[in-house]
Amino acid sequence: MTRLTIQAQDLISTVLQSGETAIDATAGNGHDSHFLCKTVGSTGRVYAFDIQQAALDQTADRLQQSGFSNYKLVHDDHSRLHELIPAECHQQIGAIMFNLGYLPGGDHTMITQEQSTITGIEAALTLLRSGGILTVLAYPGHPGGAAETEAVSVLFSQLETTQYIVKVLFAQSESTEAPRLFIVKKISL
Repeated sequence: MTRLTIQAQDLISTVLQSGETAIDATAGNGHDSHFLCKTVGSTGRVYAFDIQQAALDQTADRLQQSGFSNYKLVHDDHSRLHELIPAECHQQIGAIMFNLGYLPGGDHTMITQEQSTITGIEAALTLLRSGGILTVLAYPGHPGGAAETEAVSVLFSQLETTQYIVKVLFAQSESTEAPRLFIVKKISL
């Protein structure tokens, strides 16, 4: 079975176009930022957020080694997306990615938090363009992860079906501990 991270990228690549703006709401080690920079091309823009400077440093190294210059790293919480993304980009974002949990290889006690994640996702939904896509990869198997995953699930279950299409993919099974990928597409108007 294809990893959920790859499935998220595959889905985004069917929507995100060269020259567009995208957001990596949880930069981590920079894999999603790299994918987004490559997808939007030199005329596009990627905003990558993380609360950990170590994550941003790793992301910067990865992007610089690939020769990208079409990005801006933001050392801040994803709950502030709406404030920190330029107003001219609001409702113009082609894709937004969240990869929840902790920084692989980092401090596992520093995790994404339920309330800031929900605030960030709510902001992200307002930033998407018509036809844009949002992915959230959630990991309920670590401390704090189950509550965060459930909050994300509840939020998405309450979205207007006339405005958003929501799907959920599971890593292996639909067990309560299995990682899952939430996919939200804003319906074209």
